[in-house]
Amino acid sequence: MTKRAFSLVELILVVAILGILAAIVVPQFTTQSAAARESAAKDVLRTMRSQIELYKIQHDGTPPGYVNGGQALVAVLHLQFTGTSKLNGEAVASTIPAGDYKYGPYIKKLPENPYNGLTNIAYVALATDFSTAADGASSGWLYKKETAEFRLNWTGADSDGVNYVDY
Repeated sequence: MTKRAFSLVELILVVAILGILAAIVVPQFTTQSAAARESAAKDVLRTMRSQIELYKIQHDGTPPGYVNGGQALVAVLHLQFTGTSKLNGEAVASTIPAGDYKYGPYIKKLPENPYNGLTNIAYVALATDFSTAADGASSGWLYKKETAEFRLNWTGADSDGVNYVDY
């Protein structure tokens, strides 16, 4: 009886074809991954911006980041989004509106930045440009309480040449 097996030439040919296919397919997956991150970032920004507007409407035009007309700590900002709050901006962790804490919650939890995986928010001073504040590592999000602007903390540009921080 004779045994049949693949020759060395046939094996090399199959490996070469697989290599060519991989070289064609792998870049397409990385492009799709980048597009998915861009889309996720834009969706989160859209949601957060709409919730900031809702907060402003319910708190007589005052955006999150203030309590009794003064600046609030970032920890309070977190509670203003995820907990319930009074008209003056005081917030608690409870998610059930009761008594004077009748506004909110606006989101269940702070969203994750699809690029760096961080969920925390950093304040940006009114005089500071977002592009200067963006470092991609210190926080997931950037927020100017004076103007209620909410941005992605990530450097660089997307596939269309738009800076991530300008989304």
